[in-house]
Amino acid sequence: MANSAQYTGIDESVYSNLKQKLSGFGIDLEGNSGKVSKQGVSAQYAFDPATQTLNINNVNVSFPASMMFSPDKIIGMISEAVQGAGGSKVA
Repeated sequence: MANSAQYTGIDESVYSNLKQKLSGFGIDLEGNSGKVSKQGVSAQYAFDPATQTLNINNVNVSFPASMMFSPDKIIGMISEAVQGAGGSKVA
């Protein structure tokens, strides 16, 4: 079960676009790094504009979100949003 992912090709405009897309899921990224926690889903994130990478770590899903989502599902949703914003997931 994956609870982390790394993405490349994330420049400032891609990161801004990604923040808008994730906001639609109720995930609000504030600044370049931090922790998000909402309705049973939590994760840490770190965007590095110099290397154009975004790391999502420690994805945890508890009640009530665990009734519908798993960490793998959350990573999948973030990966789709990243690809839609112009970035790509590191294999």
